[in-house]
Amino acid sequence: MTEFSQAEMRNVEQACYALAAEYAEIVDSQDYARLREIFAEDGTFTRPSSPPVVLRGADAIVAWFESRPRTRLTFHLISNFRVRMETMDTAVGTCRVLLYTSDPSEPETLGEGRKTASKQMMGTYQDRYIRTPKGWRFAERGGSILYHT
Repeated sequence: MTEFSQAEMRNVEQACYALAAEYAEIVDSQDYARLREIFAEDGTFTRPSSPPVVLRGADAIVAWFESRPRTRLTFHLISNFRVRMETMDTAVGTCRVLLYTSDPSEPETLGEGRKTASKQMMGTYQDRYIRTPKGWRFAERGGSILYHT
């Protein structure tokens, strides 16, 4: 079993946490072209659908997100990060997600914002990370829905 220094583990954990946070920001702001900055060129994203659909390659991932209706507003709350280094250039991890959705047709109320949809989802992301010449990227990201309201 490979031993890693505490500093190496902290650095990798921080880089992987940052990818998860950046993913939520990119998706929630609908700035989908930026997904190329956080997925490896040949990375995969498994949609949390039934049956699951695997998108292969950063371009396919971006294209799928860009095909979604712009009226679907999302707000991802992510927590409970776990990252484990496998090698100096690979790691695996999970995090939990609470996903709120809304629609631009919902009026914004001063001091309260926009009303969310009545159905919200809770789930997990299972991730595989890879160090590239451009830094850490998602090699694989798979979502699963565990509960909904």
